[in-house]
Amino acid sequence: MTLATEFTRLCGVRHPIALAPMGGTAGGALASAVSRGGGLGLLGAGGGDLPWLERELPLVAEGGHAPWGVGFLAWAAEAEAVERALEYGPTAVMLSFGDPGPFAERIRRAGALLIV
Repeated sequence: MTLATEFTRLCGVRHPIALAPMGGTAGGALASAVSRGGGLGLLGAGGGDLPWLERELPLVAEGGHAPWGVGFLAWAAEAEAVERALEYGPTAVMLSFGDPGPFAERIRRAGALLIV
């Protein structure tokens, strides 16, 4: 059974469920599992530690063709980390706890949904 909502339509998911992008906890395997289950798995990138992203992004991006996303702390995120995540083609990017302005246009140009 699915429940159609504006969220499910925007994100292309079967269920109106999103994994909270908890920095360092919501890794690629968990985000991938949520996405495969019909929700929106959001990788918890925090400030965007590049070695962590290099390890975790492939786990969620290559976990199938299910929609997925990545969440950053806007006040701590580095442009290079956001760019690296966008290279993997996320459906959505969440920016929380800060001004999304410095990243908003680039995220939209990449075709990802911006969640603030």
